[in-house]
Amino acid sequence: MTAMALQMEPGPTLVDDRVIQALAAPPMYHQSAEFAETMDETCELLKQIYGTGGEVVVLPASGRGAVESALASAAPVDRPLVVPANGTFGRMMAAIGGSLGMRVVEIKHDSGQPLAVRDIEAELDRHDRPVLGVVHNETSTGMVNDLAEYADLVHRRDGLLLVDAVSSLAGTAINFDDLGIDLCASAAQKSVGAPPGLAFVAVSERARGEIEGRRRPPLGYYLDLLRWWDQWVPREQGGRLKSGYRRLPWTMPTNLVVALRRALELTAEEGIEERWERHRRTGAGLRAAMAALGMHPVAPPGAESSTVGAFRLPGSIDARTLRRRLAQRHRVHIAGGMDGDAATVIRIAHMAESARPGPQLHTIAAIAYELNALGVRAATDPTRDFLAAWCAE
Repeated sequence: MTAMALQMEPGPTLVDDRVIQALAAPPMYHQSAEFAETMDETCELLKQIYGTGGEVVVLPASGRGAVESALASAAPVDRPLVVPANGTFGRMMAAIGGSLGMRVVEIKHDSGQPLAVRDIEAELDRHDRPVLGVVHNETSTGMVNDLAEYADLVHRRDGLLLVDAVSSLAGTAINFDDLGIDLCASAAQKSVGAPPGLAFVAVSERARGEIEGRRRPPLGYYLDLLRWWDQWVPREQGGRLKSGYRRLPWTMPTNLVVALRRALELTAEEGIEERWERHRRTGAGLRAAMAALGMHPVAPPGAESSTVGAFRLPGSIDARTLRRRLAQRHRVHIAGGMDGDAATVIRIAHMAESARPGPQLHTIAAIAYELNALGVRAATDPTRDFLAAWCAE
């Protein structure tokens, strides 16, 4: 029997066996009363992990589909999109806005460089009703961007705050309502701990008002968020139901929704704050282990992600060689750096089920073995350093 591979890339990530079992149920008709109940339960659970009393729209898409949906629905062509980018996914948000014909201003930072709030504020002052797009957790560099100041900055200028929380939702503290976020995109296959194929957008009342009051057609039809209120949200909950009855705007992959609901139920059982803490402790343990192997995070101290670690390799070790050896000899799969860092950086997930000691220790031991074979000796036992950090946290 062939051993299963250990998938430690930052999404799709490891999934609880109980979620896989839920995925195996017979498909439901997506317009049935039974599935409507499943969708409603799923959306209520999503609201809990977002920290919102508002609406969360579920989309048959990936995370970047959710980002595109938010922009296409709320931002007409002539509206400015300001994106402070300090990694691949910030630059991708700017590219999505550009593809929609928006007036995009990208505030460029080096990868892993903290966002310059003063520069962002100065740029916002140049625009009328801007959309400010921020990546919460930059997966390419293993860095988290603090969201605390941005809502006030953009709301004072009659704008909207769009947050990409694709790799942070359910693994890093985020409270949509308290932070004043207007649109927050995420997806199932990362810290949420479900199979890929579904994405979500949380929508504030401010953003919904702009979507409903837009004077021009949306930048697309399929992912237009307004259709969620027009076709799905009951009237007593603020929906419009133009046809007079509930009908999903998309053919939902019903089995994926059932699996997502199970993943969210498991999160509720664990407790969201306890889940955030588990991710944080796992990240601290992984960083301690990598330090023993001569590796240090790409992210600056204090800004390290709780869901993905990005580390620069010691000496002349090539990340592509290390990843190949891990996959072939240990069936451990990790990711390489993005853009120009493919040869020098490795990325390891600690999200959802990979944010536990078992898979982390397996991965750390395999990396230590291969680095030793390549001539890099560990200063101390990295597995013990992981456990010491995990227990100390």
